[in-house]
Amino acid sequence: MFSKIGIGQVCGLLFLFILLTTMLSKAMAGDPLDPEDAPSTLGAVAEGGTRFRMSIVFDLASHVTIVALAGALYLAFSPHGRSLALLGTLWRVAEGTIIAFTELSNILLLAVAQQFVSATGAEAVALETMGRTLILAEDWGYKIGLAFFALGWLMYGILFVSSGAVPPVLGWWALVASLLAVVGRWLALLRPDVGLVSVSFVPIMLFEVVFGVWLLLRGGQIVPA
Repeated sequence: MFSKIGIGQVCGLLFLFILLTTMLSKAMAGDPLDPEDAPSTLGAVAEGGTRFRMSIVFDLASHVTIVALAGALYLAFSPHGRSLALLGTLWRVAEGTIIAFTELSNILLLAVAQQFVSATGAEAVALETMGRTLILAEDWGYKIGLAFFALGWLMYGILFVSSGAVPPVLGWWALVASLLAVVGRWLALLRPDVGLVSVSFVPIMLFEVVFGVWLLLRGGQIVPA
């Protein structure tokens, strides 16, 4: 059974592992998948098949770790507010699960891309359509996953501020940043032509890095319930 200090440090390690695997995945993946230019995208995926496959591995490791992190956060902070911690954990589990299953579609996308580059005629058209559909499915999976990500942090932000389990600056940072992410996510759904998501998620992404380091180094200073 972990002590409170142990749980805090485990959370910090998981945060930093997710950051590392995400960065490695982005480095391997190359250019973003573009459903508007499916032929070029499929060609690029096929050409960089090994790197694309490695990006899938790193992404899956990251998303599975998100589920583990959700459980560790619950163990660390449920004594301060069981209901809020449970809601926050459930949203983060939903995030990790949805995006992990979405990432599996990239395995099929790689197979489609490798067949597309040598296909002609009706077969090429069918593979292009299938590839575009897979890219769109992945895009929507990430959008839904990010919505759960923002809701999960909102629950924990409220818990941090109301309980004082972490230093006030971290608690308020989590609350305000998660509110911005939630608002940005919904505005983006209503106005997809406005690039709000990437901007609105910057504060909460930075918070995860800082919070992860704090938990790793000072996890034992979580205020007792």
